[in-house]
Amino acid sequence: MTMDDRNDAPHPGAGTSAAASPRPPATATTAGSPTPAARPTTAVTTLLTLATAVLWALLWALAFITTKLALEDASPGWVVGVRCLAAGAVLVALRARHLPAARRELGRLTLAGLLTTTGYLGVIGFALPHLSAGMAAVLSSGTPLLVVTLTVLSSRSRLRPVHAAGLVLGVVGIVMSAVDRLNLGVVTVGGIVLGCCAVCCLALGTFLTPYLIRPGTDLFLATGWQSLTGAVPLLLITACTGDLVPDGMGPRLVGLMLYLALGASILGMTLWLLLIRRVGPSRASIAQFMPPLFSIALAAALLGEPVTLLEALAVVPVALSTVLTTRR
Repeated sequence: MTMDDRNDAPHPGAGTSAAASPRPPATATTAGSPTPAARPTTAVTTLLTLATAVLWALLWALAFITTKLALEDASPGWVVGVRCLAAGAVLVALRARHLPAARRELGRLTLAGLLTTTGYLGVIGFALPHLSAGMAAVLSSGTPLLVVTLTVLSSRSRLRPVHAAGLVLGVVGIVMSAVDRLNLGVVTVGGIVLGCCAVCCLALGTFLTPYLIRPGTDLFLATGWQSLTGAVPLLLITACTGDLVPDGMGPRLVGLMLYLALGASILGMTLWLLLIRRVGPSRASIAQFMPPLFSIALAAALLGEPVTLLEALAVVPVALSTVLTTRR
């Protein structure tokens, strides 16, 4: 879930402006130059932001690996549905005091949940048995490309050259990765189609976020409500197919589900919101080029997925495309 550029401004209470802060003792510095104390503060802030982005990307990449492992013991609808139900219940319970104020927003939040939770997480879950974890991450990193395309189409404005270059590079990188995976036999055409459908749902949900999640809506409540409402259709589908009770229920599956609910959904989303608050959604989106790198490496180490030179090279245009398409 991302927010529009209106949220680039710091949130109330997120920090104290320089004008409102107590003035430091005067020092003998050149007029207009920062004080020595300002430089370390800026450096620390930059390092903290970078660490937040890297940790988020690692948690997000591990979610693909963990889901892939959990699918060995349970159906996709159960894995994603229970993950989102648990995470949503925790977040809504923690932010329950904001529910009365958000009653008029719940319909829009439900639609957002159907797009981002049911449409993206659910469909990507059904695709993962037919996709490598690395390929799933590469497809997901194409979200900014589709968001830029939707923005241009909706505003009827010209596509800036830098954005056009980013779109071309992104398509090239995704096609390179898909061809390589197909040749190795670790993905199927059906899996890629499902993965693309999931990414389209995420892109549409991201594009509509400024309209579905109004300014002032509690973001953690919004995330929790989306997880809860998005989990319901997945669990209903699972119940209708008779897979509501996994055959492989045991400590291993419980541990994987705990990570998906607490680590990926709650902690991962909290870090993502923190990153957006610090640098704004446009710059935060640049971090989306990191999960494919981590996913490919982790999938090779933990799942034994093959890594070829072409697969490694395919990440480069995808990373560049993310940087270019998110430029203002």
